[in-house]
Amino acid sequence: MRKEGNRVRITAQLLNAIDGFHLWSQTFDRELTGIFAAQDEISKAVVAALRVKLLPGQQPRRHPVNPEVYNEYLLGKQFFHQLTAEGNLRAVAAFDKALAADPKFAPAWAALAIATFWVADVAESAAAIRQGYERAMQAAEKAVALDPDLAEGYAARGFLRSSIRWDWEGARADFERALALNPGDSEIHRWYAGAVLEALGQLAEAVAEARKAADLDPLSAAAWGRLGRVLWMSGELEPARAALERSLHILPEQSYAAANLAVTLLLQKRPAEALTAAGRSTQELFRMEGKAMALHDLGRDEEGHQLLDQLIARYSHGAAFQIAEVYAWFGEPDRAFEWLERAYQQHDSGLSSLKGDALLRGIRGDPRFKALLRKMNLPPD
Repeated sequence: MRKEGNRVRITAQLLNAIDGFHLWSQTFDRELTGIFAAQDEISKAVVAALRVKLLPGQQPRRHPVNPEVYNEYLLGKQFFHQLTAEGNLRAVAAFDKALAADPKFAPAWAALAIATFWVADVAESAAAIRQGYERAMQAAEKAVALDPDLAEGYAARGFLRSSIRWDWEGARADFERALALNPGDSEIHRWYAGAVLEALGQLAEAVAEARKAADLDPLSAAAWGRLGRVLWMSGELEPARAALERSLHILPEQSYAAANLAVTLLLQKRPAEALTAAGRSTQELFRMEGKAMALHDLGRDEEGHQLLDQLIARYSHGAAFQIAEVYAWFGEPDRAFEWLERAYQQHDSGLSSLKGDALLRGIRGDPRFKALLRKMNLPPD
């Protein structure tokens, strides 16, 4: 795509992925104000070239939007896909700017909902976390209200219904609607795998859904990261390691894949490598958690407990679930359940991983674990 003033020239090509043979190409010159109409026209031209018909749920939708608003929206998406705390903050700022100019642009509300959740999830106080969660849910509801046919709106609301409301059936219903509207969206499949299937302990289904996300967007670090996570939860450790390393190869400077790689290596009884992997995370919380568990497995218990103490001092207001994971890994069940109860009282979003979390395997047989599952309306093991 080339831009000059308020006009764009888009050249679309269709190639055979196996041999690179050129199948079709076409150039489109359009005003930037008609960017969605151009997307519509290009998609129909590609479909015509392939001689297939779109399903009704796949028909492109038109959202009239000011070009500057759309540019801010795209900028926010770019920041969000950096998968870092700083990227999330910059994404929220970009989406806010877009919505200040056009408060009826539903895709920006949906994107703002998810970015706001991730900013809130690592906020500096319990009050800031609660306020951020509420703002995120309001943004998702706004997206759905503005455009009842926008898949991203339902996906955002479904993600939040699971993560902060523990409304599993409401979340499932939203994702089913989102996937019916846009079955080819990798991000929706990825969120569904984590927010619903992983949360309910349906790990085989979660793996299948995460694989679909990676197949739909093989260059998505987030898709490979989610696949790696549900694979280690299901006990498929070597495939998990491969998926997480692929995620890091695509996007080395991110918060999540390195932390999940550290967990995978711990489960493989490779603590020295886990210590290194944990240190690669750009999120301090995950670095401290992974390194504490790795130090314990290396026989450096005092260092591990010192790091856990630092984790508690810095993040007890919003990371009770991660603290419980460390205590469970250390073989201290009473302290683990103390922090799981704190996580429940704080409505910690991490508890949505309770059902499938292999780090808690040492306490899963405890009656207190079964009682917590019941309190959260999760199915028993």
